This record gives sequence, C-alpha cells and structure tokens, in this order.
Amino acid sequence: MARRDPMFHARVEALADYLADAGVLTDPRWRAALHEVPRGRFVPPRAYAASFLPDEPDRVIDRAADRAGWLNAVYRNFSIVTQRDDGATDPADTTGTPTCSLSCPHIAMQYLELLDLDDHHRMLEIGTGTGWTAAMLAWRLGGRNVVTVEVDKDLAEAAREHVKRVEQDPQVVTGDGAGGHPPRAPYDRVHVTCGVRDIPRAWIAQTRPGGQIVLPYMPVTGAGGHQLRLDVIDPCNTTAVGRFTGGGGFMMLRSQRTIPPGDPDTAQETTREMARAGDQGTTRMDPRLIAQADAGAQLAIAALVPGLSVGTGWTKTPAGEWAYTATLTTGDAWAHCQAPRGADEYTVHQHGDRRLWDEAASAYRWWLGKGRPDRGRYGITITHDRQTLWLDQPSTTVG
Repeated sequence: MARRDPMFHARVEALADYLADAGVLTDPRWRAALHEVPRGRFVPPRAYAASFLPDEPDRVIDRAADRAGWLNAVYRNFSIVTQRDDGATDPADTTGTPTCSLSCPHIAMQYLELLDLDDHHRMLEIGTGTGWTAAMLAWRLGGRNVVTVEVDKDLAEAAREHVKRVEQDPQVVTGDGAGGHPPRAPYDRVHVTCGVRDIPRAWIAQTRPGGQIVLPYMPVTGAGGHQLRLDVIDPCNTTAVGRFTGGGGFMMLRSQRTIPPGDPDTAQETTREMARAGDQGTTRMDPRLIAQADAGAQLAIAALVPGLSVGTGWTKTPAGEWAYTATLTTGDAWAHCQAPRGADEYTVHQHGDRRLWDEAASAYRWWLGKGRPDRGRYGITITHDRQTLWLDQPSTTVG
C-alpha cells in the first residue's frame, strides 16, 4: 500500500511535524490518521493548489505532468481546489469561483482536534467535499459511527468512491446539510466544513444534550471566518451556547451562499450608477476600518449590521483619482465609500431603507468604545427563535 512506501512515510511525518510545531496537532491518534488515510487518495490528478506557506506560489498541479510537484502540494500546507462554479469550470481555471476544496491541513486539523472526540462518539459531518475529513473521522471512530452529508450529487458520488479506499468508510448521504440527517440522530458531535451565517436549528435538535457542534461562523459575506464550538445545553435540544476559539473560513453552506459585491476595480460603471442613485454624504472614517475589520470588530459589525456583505477594490472618482472603495450591501440597501489617497474626507453614497455606512460606522465605534475586545471575548447563544452574540458572558449581548 502507498502508506508503507518510505517516501510517503517521510512526507506525512514532515507534514505532521509542521502541524505539531504550529500547535494544531497534539493528539497522537490524529498523527496516526494522517498515515492511515492518505490525503493523496482524495485529490484528483489535476487541480489547483492554494498555498498557505510563505514564499510558495499558488499553482496548477498535474500528477501526470509533474508527479513530484503534485505530491509536494498534496502533503504540505496547501488547500487543493477540486471544483469551480459547481462543476461547470475546470478546477485549474482561476477565472472560476471555487466551490469545493480539500482544506489545508492546518485548518482541517484545528477543527478535528476541536471536536475533542471519544471512541464511542456518534458523528455527523456537514459538507463531505472530497471525503478526506469524513474518512479521517471514520478511521478514528469506526465507519458505523460517522455519517457525512453532501449537497452536490457529483461530489457525493466521488466521495463515496474515495472513502471506500480506507478500511472503515463512513456513510455518505446526498442532501442539504442544513437539515442534518435525522435517521441517524442523536449525535455526540457535529463537524461542519462549510461556512454558516445562520446556524441551522436542525443541527442542535439532532445533537445530544452535552454534545458539541464545531463550525466556521461566517456572518459577513466577503469577510473571514471564525471557529466556533457550541455546546447543546438543554434536554429539549433547542439551545446551544459557545465561544469563538480562533479564525478559519470555508466555502459557504450552499443554501446560505450569496454573491458578495463585485470587485470595484472591474465595476466602474456600477460605481457611477451608485453615485447617481444614492444619497451623497461625507465621512472622515477610513472605509478600510469597516472592510478589513479586526476579528473582534467584525463580530461587532456582524451583530449590529445583520446580513451584511462587503466588497472592496479600487475605482476612479469623478475627478479621475484612484480611490480605495468599499461597497456594503444587504437586501435592497447599499452603501459605497471612496477614499482617495491624501483626502481629508471621503465620499459616501447610500441607498435603500437602511443607511448601511452609518450602521457599520456606528458598530465600529461601539467596538472601540468597549476597548477593542478581541475575538476570544465573544460568544453566541442559539435558541429556537434567535441567534445572539454576546461579550464576555451570555447576559451581556452585543449592542
């Protein structure tokens, strides 16, 4: 078998050492899983490798043309894009939008270790993708204890073939992961490999009291993600509470996927249309503070400006100057702020039933007024009818 090859062993050991040095691989059982569930069995012959290593470029990988280069990407800290535009575009074509990837080992291992597994645990995974993490979980818990749900039927079928290559393969279900998988409930753990803005209540309902849900919380479209571990706390399975433990984003759950504002660098006409349609004002606040917010500020903005999407780029002002531009949208409302270099004030256009720039700027000032709390001070409570962010303790809601 491939995992008995000395070169394979050396590659996996080097990857495991890298993850251990980064502090995300502490459990020796997960180190063993890296050997027993070879990552390369879940990577297509041709794909696109996105690097998370310094001085390493993103690149197309092709096993037939450059096997060594393919292996170097597969067994190092690269995310491997395996699908674009829901299968309509070659994974190696960077003009397409990534819609499935094999997550980089660093972030995958962070989430797996955050599950804090015991041997008897029954596991639900949302977002099978290539099947690699599902197979890792099956090796760790036994295939009978793992069910993984994938909405894309082609990805699900490919994952079924992939997981058959490991000794204990999990059940792969084709369906919308937002609904979980009731026939196998209750679960001790739920492992979510796609970003979510609104946490589905079905996941809580299908988790045992005292069970945990680990997920990437991504409340602002176009921004980063936040690792969240939720504890289901009541016997009726309607309430969960948890804290944010770090950063880490994924592709969005498809039923919650929205299109973020386009890059203004390629949307100059849209910029002119916004300028004509919106109410014009000025601000002295740099739009980068909103669009590139610190993780703690981003959570405050997400709580106080729900449903927000953010896009950034460079556009030309009516005077012909290049300006950093942030576009905020939700529903029919939008705001558009241009910040030319060296300007004392910046132009803002707003339109719709909400003044998004005013809301976002106010949320940022709220964060400053609280002393710039970092991500680790925030948590979230989910009940049957609401999702509430809080600061320091559940009784202190944001806002």
